[in-house]
Amino acid sequence: MRLLKILRIVMVSNVLIMLIQAAFAGRMLGGDGQSANLHEFTAKVLVLLTCAQFILAISLKFNGGCPAWIPTASGALLIAEVLEFAAGHFHHVASHVPLGLAIFGGAVRQAIWAMRESNLVSESRA
Repeated sequence: MRLLKILRIVMVSNVLIMLIQAAFAGRMLGGDGQSANLHEFTAKVLVLLTCAQFILAISLKFNGGCPAWIPTASGALLIAEVLEFAAGHFHHVASHVPLGLAIFGGAVRQAIWAMRESNLVSESRA
């Protein structure tokens, strides 16, 4: 149960930081130079956070606390985040933007599962 709560926090944090990163991208396109540095910093934070999510998802799967698609999706998200970071670093916007949108969709889907699952766990204890 504790692993699930930690995973939920990590997944929701991941989505929130992605929203902040998108705001920095918008400001960067508007000409704010500092936003480019903040966009890059949040990208690094997201890769590290997704590493933690992947490790937590594997641990939770071994404890029987989640379906097999959660660690698989977390691993795919990690790979996509690294590719996204590389595309951004090399200024390949044609793949950076669509991949970012796909990553956001996948992260939201995982966070929705985590929120729903944690509610089911708390309801079963009552």
